[in-house]
Amino acid sequence: MLSSKKNGLLRALIANSAIISLNSRTLLVCITALVALSLCIYAILNNQFSAQHAERIDQLLTAKAQAIDHNDASGHDHTLAMTPVYYHSGDLEGAKETLHWPKACEHSQAPLGSQIQRFKCGNGIRLHAMETTLSPEQTSQTITLWATHIPNASLLSMQVEDILGLAALVLVISTLCSRWISQSITQPLGEITTSAQLMAEGNYDWRLPESSIGEINQLAFTFNHMARSLQERDKVIRRTAYKDQLTGLDNRAYLTLALRERTQSAREPLSIVIWGIDNLDNINEVLGHDVADKVLIKVARKASRICQENLVIARLEGNIFCMLLPRDLLESMLKKHTLKRMLHGSLRVQDYQLDIQSHAGLAHYPEHGQCPETLMRRAEIARQLAKKTRQTSIVFEARLEQRSANRLELIAQLRQAITDEEFCLFFQPKLNLRTNSINQAEVLLRWNHPVHGLIAPGAFMELAEQTGMIRDITRLVLKQTYAIINLCANQNIRLSVNLSAMDLEDSSLIDFMQHLHRLQPDASRHIVLEITESAAMRDPEQALDILNQLAAMHFQIAVDDFGTGYSSLAYLKRFPVTELKIDRSLVQGADLDTDGQIILESTIEMGHIMGLLVTTEGVETQAEFDLVKKLGADYVQGFWLSKPMPFDEFKLKHLVGNHDQLVQHL
Repeated sequence: MLSSKKNGLLRALIANSAIISLNSRTLLVCITALVALSLCIYAILNNQFSAQHAERIDQLLTAKAQAIDHNDASGHDHTLAMTPVYYHSGDLEGAKETLHWPKACEHSQAPLGSQIQRFKCGNGIRLHAMETTLSPEQTSQTITLWATHIPNASLLSMQVEDILGLAALVLVISTLCSRWISQSITQPLGEITTSAQLMAEGNYDWRLPESSIGEINQLAFTFNHMARSLQERDKVIRRTAYKDQLTGLDNRAYLTLALRERTQSAREPLSIVIWGIDNLDNINEVLGHDVADKVLIKVARKASRICQENLVIARLEGNIFCMLLPRDLLESMLKKHTLKRMLHGSLRVQDYQLDIQSHAGLAHYPEHGQCPETLMRRAEIARQLAKKTRQTSIVFEARLEQRSANRLELIAQLRQAITDEEFCLFFQPKLNLRTNSINQAEVLLRWNHPVHGLIAPGAFMELAEQTGMIRDITRLVLKQTYAIINLCANQNIRLSVNLSAMDLEDSSLIDFMQHLHRLQPDASRHIVLEITESAAMRDPEQALDILNQLAAMHFQIAVDDFGTGYSSLAYLKRFPVTELKIDRSLVQGADLDTDGQIILESTIEMGHIMGLLVTTEGVETQAEFDLVKKLGADYVQGFWLSKPMPFDEFKLKHLVGNHDQLVQHL
């Protein structure tokens, strides 16, 4: 609360009285100044009139004296006819003893050079006396003439000194009143300015005092009301800013603040745990947002119930949660498997019994970082690795950050590689077991890194899919394939090109393919587009639409890595597929495993029943080759036949000259 300054006496008296408006104060000062000015003017005029009247009395006595001396009454001033003039034969001292001389008269100052003497007598009477001698023509005689008058009976009949004093008094009073008004305005305005600055800084714990000025008092009331409203609103905003609206847990902002405060005043080692519900997207996709939101709420309640109240538990974003706790408490949770129970288990939501899959990353203060951002980032790195390796929890290690930094560097280099077109094509032939000839080859990608040389897709393809750069890479592969397709068509060799799951979700892919098709209409008959069954099943309806449009352009469609996913045969039957490529996991070791051989044979037969060509991938030994040939596969592909080769080698062996030289030794 603001403390007001001590006021002067006048300010204190007014402040304790009723509230006076600013207009009233100003009007009061103006009236006081006008009254004082009027009194001064009236006093000056009255004094001037009195002086003039006294001069006329002097003139009257002088004229009477001259008239007596010369027996001439021409100098008589008729305007003063009502003023009696008294005579005394004798000097002035004798005249004072006469009956008509007023009592208690004292000399007063007379004009310089005047023969008339002036007296102030009792009851405010003014007396003018003149002593004169008659002319020599008569008997020499001294006489005294005098006249009296009473000035206006006003207290304002004053001298010049009194008038100047009154003017000074009026000036002092006006100055004090002006200062009173100024202070009554400037001090509250200063307090309002100070409170406005405090309000701008977010401090609302103040109140303006009441003022004796009505307008200022109303303004102070309005400011106090605004401060209270802003204080309440600030509390609501703070609750909203630091709380997750869905789960009621703290949010990232509060966690960062709490982590910063606790690390600055930490008396014991701290730890943070970041975990996420990894299958929440599937729940959301299958059961809807309402169920997914209720899963988040129940996970939040479970974490709050298992953990102690002094812990900070926050929902960072989406399906990611974080917990800040002392190190010894974390170790106790790990020993008692409390953390594992929190991360895994089943929840019943509505009519569904859902299995929750979570993985956690752990980071310790101060070993793994001094600031909140570093700790959270490193815990997230550990969580990502735990999710990838399907471990319950992983504690951060320095090598993990280096791995993450390498991935970031690789992403930047990959983006530059797309711009500079640092990719080249390798080709792996496919043997037609019906004709014992090479009439197909799969197009494989290699990154021709300027420093590290050729890099296989396994090192960068996952990053390309995670960052969305796979779309640009697919377009580069298709453009390079179209550049050599005529040469392959002349040798009756079809090329297989892989499409990723993101390509099947890319609506602009059809526009790109139609553009290539318009430039080379016959090329599509010599190109097979390979899709994985898992990619096709991410969004079967959209994949079906895109594949139908591609088939309409005469592209052939093959399902790659068949047997590793969860494809629905009903959907597979609807797709415009012409070929099945059986994954090497079904081929490898089938010659030594009866059950594996049965599965492989059934898969080949199923493909033939559906009217599809069947290719077996990953054939690496003679025994495997003999088995797939015996079981009726149409094509074989693998290291037993040939490793992927650069275009120049593939061209030399299969596109010019004797392109059957690869199979002459079979």
